[in-house]
Amino acid sequence: MEENKSSSNSKILIIILTLLLFGLIGYTFYQSRDHKEALKFLQDEKEQIIGNLTAMEDKYDIAISENTSLSDSLTIEKNRIIAFKDSVKNLKRVNSSILRKYRNQLRQLEAVNEHLLDEVDSLKMISNVLIDEKDSISNQLNIQTVYNDTLKAQNQKLAEKVEIGSALNIKDIKVTALKMRSNGKYTETNKAQKTDAVKLEFRLMENEIATPGDKDAFVVLKDPKGRVINAKGTTFLRDSTEIKYTEQTSVNYENAELDVVIFVERKGEKYEKGIYPINVYVDGRLAGVSKLVLGDSFLGL
Repeated sequence: MEENKSSSNSKILIIILTLLLFGLIGYTFYQSRDHKEALKFLQDEKEQIIGNLTAMEDKYDIAISENTSLSDSLTIEKNRIIAFKDSVKNLKRVNSSILRKYRNQLRQLEAVNEHLLDEVDSLKMISNVLIDEKDSISNQLNIQTVYNDTLKAQNQKLAEKVEIGSALNIKDIKVTALKMRSNGKYTETNKAQKTDAVKLEFRLMENEIATPGDKDAFVVLKDPKGRVINAKGTTFLRDSTEIKYTEQTSVNYENAELDVVIFVERKGEKYEKGIYPINVYVDGRLAGVSKLVLGDSFLGL
């Protein structure tokens, strides 16, 4: 009798253990499936970021092939995209935090992309007008630049590639030639002989990745022959290149948009008719380019 009871208890115990085992197997199966689905979602996000960067790179290739005066800046931005894309491709472990950071960097690169391509379109329009007015001016469109490619993206470590995203960029560059009246006040002009000063206005763009604090901004203003005007001194870029600069200022950057105004007074000889290339360097990097076009005075006016 007792043996039958013991045998019955053993069977019940076996059934319970079997049910628990199947339950554990089922739970493990569903957990594994959820994990795989999460990994697939993160991988799809990664591939989408790479696809967006490839599309931006193609747009830069088209713009660079048009040989505008912004070709150097466009090449720099293209190299930044290539470096960023390589860092995403080489990412071994994907998680939502890293993808969120890369998404923010992608939005900043897209903003720079849109701004530079707008600048390309504007320069193309200006160039066409100048060519129609006078063919000889095409000889003056060879804008010299002292900036060398600081990004050796293919040979840099992953950490150096990610650092590119912290670079400061500028937008809404406005260059104004000014002449001084007898009362000491300045007024706008587009005549070379009347120009006594040049005012440069631009906006530092928001960048959450950049390190906040004091940032040095240098303006390099060149004459139509490619010579730096009124060089105040020299400075070193992040790639150890030494450049001459025309004017410098320091601003306190707190990762938000910041308007900057730099005033360049004429010293020595008067300006000549022609195109004056302007490079703006911020925090040791080329942040933007522009130009000043000055014409002849009419009857001394």
